[in-house]
Amino acid sequence: MVSVSHASKVGPQVKRSYVHVSAPGGHRQFYQDLFAGLFGLDAVTGRVGPRMWLDLVKARHLLFATIDDDYAGFIAVALARSLFGRRTVGLFLRPSKCFESGRLVYRLKRWTFRCLRHLPHLSLFTILPFKFDRRFAQIAHGWVHDPQMWDMHNGAALTQTSQLSRDVLAAAGGRAILCFLGSVRKSKGFEFLADILSDHPDLAKDVFVVAVGRVDPACDEDCARLIAAGGMVVDRFVSDDELLSLYKACDLAWCCYGPDYDQASGIFGRSVQLGTRPIIRKGAYLEKYAQEGAISPVCLVYGDTRDAAAHIATAAANRFDKAAGLGEIVGGWRADFVRKIRAAL
Repeated sequence: MVSVSHASKVGPQVKRSYVHVSAPGGHRQFYQDLFAGLFGLDAVTGRVGPRMWLDLVKARHLLFATIDDDYAGFIAVALARSLFGRRTVGLFLRPSKCFESGRLVYRLKRWTFRCLRHLPHLSLFTILPFKFDRRFAQIAHGWVHDPQMWDMHNGAALTQTSQLSRDVLAAAGGRAILCFLGSVRKSKGFEFLADILSDHPDLAKDVFVVAVGRVDPACDEDCARLIAAGGMVVDRFVSDDELLSLYKACDLAWCCYGPDYDQASGIFGRSVQLGTRPIIRKGAYLEKYAQEGAISPVCLVYGDTRDAAAHIATAAANRFDKAAGLGEIVGGWRADFVRKIRAAL
């Protein structure tokens, strides 16, 4: 099924311009809506079948916002458009997958994109800088900062509190607030966070930990441990406005994900933009962003609860006001993204 929004009435002689995602929801919908507004593109959603393939091949301008979700569809469209001399732009969300080992599919993916990099009229961009992994230059033409790192850099959305943020502030009672935001899953380090609180209960005297988002059943036991250690769990869908209000309220945001979850993070991006100090895994891609902005992250050795508790306690004891000088840095990331993508389209 194809879903098109931002549409206008056009005659058959007019070619339309599209931004494509394979499925709605989550970061995909966010990317699509943002790019449609920035570049004047119509949104089209769905797996690339014969009808959609023809529409995308004929498009005047075309941006694939998330090529990782449908490699075959993206390649089929890009090859055809190249033959007709039409430009195609694609964003690579998880380029590191091309360099993993152990499965034939990773080698095939790496070989395919090394070849596609030489396809005329195709522009591939990773959402992680090449200096994070020099091998990215083998499979893409350039890089841009993940839009989740710059989409609300002026902080204009942080004008309201919510009942949820007021409840959290009241429960914290003046302690530093550490928020685990978004879906609660083991891959995002939730078990490690529960381990930290369980192994070091004194931490709760200075730090109030709250997890907000739908809980994966596999984390039920960890939730119980976190609550028993003095934390709070809000197991439900949380609106964007509520999430933004929590960034305003909290001092630390949990972004210390497992080694198998080494990729860009919307929670980390919002934290950097809005002046909330992120907690990250030492050695992760996210750690390298410490050199890019004005927010100094709290870096933890994954699995070492003693080290983690000590670093979190130190961060809680040295809370600072929300950073005021981020606008210029993050605004530069946004301008760079717009310039590169607009030129490629």
